[in-house]
Amino acid sequence: WKAGRTHRERQQLIADHYTEGVPAENFHSCCKMMQVNSLTKDEKVSRIPASIPQFTNSPTMIIMVGLPARGKTYISKKLTRYLNWIGTPTKVFNVGQYRREAVRTYKNYEFFRPDNEEAMRIRKQCALTALRDVNTYLSHEDGHVAVFDATNTTRERRALILQFAKEHGYKIFNVGI
Repeated sequence: WKAGRTHRERQQLIADHYTEGVPAENFHSCCKMMQVNSLTKDEKVSRIPASIPQFTNSPTMIIMVGLPARGKTYISKKLTRYLNWIGTPTKVFNVGQYRREAVRTYKNYEFFRPDNEEAMRIRKQCALTALRDVNTYLSHEDGHVAVFDATNTTRERRALILQFAKEHGYKIFNVGI
């Protein structure tokens, strides 16, 4: 299709191909889109409106919320992998890992009973340690996004996390699974 055609004719063929069946009122926007696609990268960047919010203009915490064994850790890892791949420094803070490192004596369901006050204190301490590590990552290690992976099912825990984020100026996304 290139042989014997001028540059203008080739452009018209491309325009006809991409606008075939496009209503007349949408034709102008299609032409503009084709013009934008033919711009260089620098020209495109200069045309991006300044009002478009940047995802990571301030540190962000993604808070996972949900019952056990619902896929919070799986989603956390996949999300972190993707955000790192697109160039946004991201790290998962799994409170379960902090708990496993802190406690080796409890190996059964007794640890998670609400009337087990010692265990409640240990679980809260593990969450606070994870939050402290989140602060270190976002404030001193040039991290942009921290994924706080825990059940976070109680209002008290969510209020604690919200207060922590507010004190440090972090944006919050709650992800309920």
